[in-house]
Amino acid sequence: MRRTALMLIAHGDRGGTAANRALADCVLRLRERLPLAMISAAFLRTEPSIEAELDRLRAGQIDQVLVYPFMMSNGYIATDVLRNRLAGAGHLPDVSILPPLGLDPRLGDLLLSQAVEASEKAGHAPHASRLLIVGHGSKISGASAVATRDIADRILPKSLFRCIATAFLEEPPFLQTELVSEPGPVVVAGFFSGEGLHGGLDVLAAINESGVQAAYTGPIGTHEGIPDLIAEAVTEFLEEAARDCRPPHSSSSSERPA
Repeated sequence: MRRTALMLIAHGDRGGTAANRALADCVLRLRERLPLAMISAAFLRTEPSIEAELDRLRAGQIDQVLVYPFMMSNGYIATDVLRNRLAGAGHLPDVSILPPLGLDPRLGDLLLSQAVEASEKAGHAPHASRLLIVGHGSKISGASAVATRDIADRILPKSLFRCIATAFLEEPPFLQTELVSEPGPVVVAGFFSGEGLHGGLDVLAAINESGVQAAYTGPIGTHEGIPDLIAEAVTEFLEEAARDCRPPHSSSSSERPA
């Protein structure tokens, strides 16, 4: 029987911040949900590194590694950088890279429920409030903006909010501009994987500087439903892979000789 491991990979914040701890907590909860040989986390910018974690998996005689990018888009980091790091790690078992967290179609429901809860907690009815989904954005790649706008489009038919808009930290329309673009209550939903510099400090700083009384949901990557979402994605991947490996059914094998 194949020994399969799941490795969550995130950007990582140096110094062991809350974002790194949140991913460690996610790993613990996934171990309760998935019957895999090993489940762990690794980071691009801090410890444990991808290379160190792969060494540990090799020592554990793992045959198959499922890599789950704990990231919000399929941009340069989640594609080129991640693949180059994996390729440079030496001989590997069978490695499959799953779609990143931000592209999971189930994420929209979690973000919407988180936004409604934040709106009601702030004392504002969602139908009278504007939902502003903020993503990282990039001056180099459009992947972050595309993923942010895609989740806004997905939740629009289900939304209870007066309107939905998107904003970014590193490309227009900037969060500070969008916060003051319309009067009335606003809920800011963080399209971020964790409470790092961007998902925590940068968003809160922009809200404070704008002077707008905005309710912030926090980053979607810390939602309590994320481990279940990842577990479902991994289970679906393994089930589909098992179906693809099955030999085609032969109707003649069940026929009786004439």
